Amino acid sequence: MLLSETIKYINTALNYPAISYADIAMFFDMAIAELNTTLHTSIPLVKDLVEDFKQKMSKIEGNKMLISGTSAPETIAVAPEEGTTPECYYSTTDKKYYIYNDITSEYRGGFSTIKGIWFDTHGEQHMYQSYNFGEHAIWTEIPMDPIYECDLKDILPDDWILLWLIPYVCFKYTVRDGGTAQTFAEELSQGFQQLQETYDIPEKVRLATYADKYVYKQDVQDKLPYLNVLVPTKGIFENMKHSRNTNAIYGSFYDRGGF
Repeated sequence: MLLSETIKYINTALNYPAISYADIAMFFDMAIAELNTTLHTSIPLVKDLVEDFKQKMSKIEGNKMLISGTSAPETIAVAPEEGTTPECYYSTTDKKYYIYNDITSEYRGGFSTIKGIWFDTHGEQHMYQSYNFGEHAIWTEIPMDPIYECDLKDILPDDWILLWLIPYVCFKYTVRDGGTAQTFAEELSQGFQQLQETYDIPEKVRLATYADKYVYKQDVQDKLPYLNVLVPTKGIFENMKHSRNTNAIYGSFYDRGGF
C-alpha cells in the first residue's frame, strides 16, 4: 500500500482533517518502534523508508535520465533523423520512449514513460515526466518530492497497515488534539491481537528466503555470496502468515476408527 493511500485512509477515518505526512510522521515511526520492541524485530522506521525512496528516485537509472541544456525542456524528439543522436526520443511506431547511453553509444528502452532531472542556471533541481499526445511528445514538470509514492509493503502487508498502523496513527493524532480516542484504542488492541494470532514473526530470518525483498538489499550486498545466514527481521510479509489451526475430531467408542 502506497504512503499516499495510507494517508487517504487516515484522513477518512479522522473525518477529513486534511493532514499530510509531515503532520503525523512521528506517529508512523512510533508505531514501528512499538512493533520492534513488542515483536523483537528490526523493521526500519517509515522516515528511513521515505529517505531511501528519495535517494532511489534521484538515481539516473531505468527510465530516468539527466536532461541537458540551459533552458527548461519542452518537446521530445520523435523518431530521430538520420545522423542525429538526441538524448531521448519517442517512437511513433511502437509508442515507446528510448534514452541514449553515452557509454555504449546505444539507445535503451522502450519505456511507456520516462522521467528526466534538469538543473537550471542556479543549480536548482527540477524533475520532468514525458507526456505524449498523438504523434508528439513533450516534457511536463512534476513535483520533486515523490514521497507519497513510497510503498509501505516493503515493511508491512496491507492487513498490518489497516488493522495496526492506521488505527495507531489515528489514536495518537486524536489524543494529541484532545479528542476521544476510545474507538481507535479498541480497534488498535483488537487488531493487534488478531494479527498476532495470524502471523508467526521470528526475531531473525534466513537471508536466502528474503533476499528478493527490498529492505534486505544491504544485507544481501554485505553477505554475498553466502546468503544462508540468519539476520534480524526487517519486515513482515505474507508468507509469515501461518495456516489456520483446527481442533482435532475424535470418534466415539462406537464409530469406525474410534478409540
